Amino acid sequence: MRRLRTVGLEEARAVVVVTPRRGLPELMHRALADTGALLHGHFGLHGGKHTEYFIRFRALSRSPQLLGLVADHLVSRIEPDVGTVIVPESAGFFLGDALAQRLGANIAVARTDLQRRPARSLYNGSIRAGDRVLVVNDVVTTGASLEPPLDLAADHDATVTGVLVFGALDGPGFRAILNRRGVPGDHLLEAGPAWTLHPPDLCPACGRGDLPLLPAAELN
Repeated sequence: MRRLRTVGLEEARAVVVVTPRRGLPELMHRALADTGALLHGHFGLHGGKHTEYFIRFRALSRSPQLLGLVADHLVSRIEPDVGTVIVPESAGFFLGDALAQRLGANIAVARTDLQRRPARSLYNGSIRAGDRVLVVNDVVTTGASLEPPLDLAADHDATVTGVLVFGALDGPGFRAILNRRGVPGDHLLEAGPAWTLHPPDLCPACGRGDLPLLPAAELN
């Protein structure tokens, strides 16, 4: 039974919406296709929804040049006065490390649970009272997984200056969380009209029964 396949350039253009900055959409679509980071199959996301596409950021981050380009585009969207970058103990660490290098900031690594979701405790590093903190992750759905790191910063009396992620699949949901928490944030890409997220009971792949479900935690 076919489990997954990598997505080519034309399909990537149809599935992923990239922030409309000069040259960036074509660059990101080619990067997703060339690195095999964009997959088609049957995936269970951390928030419980199912989808037929998945971005494996670890595959993209193996290219220092691509990772650097992503970090350069993201770092240009925030205030540079950052003392600590909070990253998850997952593939999002690579992006956080690249951003911290550009900002001259320290890194604090948040623990992750068995589903690779950030927890409200530190695995490594520290956050000081009064610190100006940037929260970073690779790909989120609505951004609910960003809540524990945001709470972690508050626990240490730090100020969150922003949130940066490579991809926010549910762009409106991501922006709603940022607005509710009162923090600025940005991302490079989100799911396009051809990429849908389904509750398990409405998942077409589950209904067909032709593709086994792959938990996102097994791909990160």
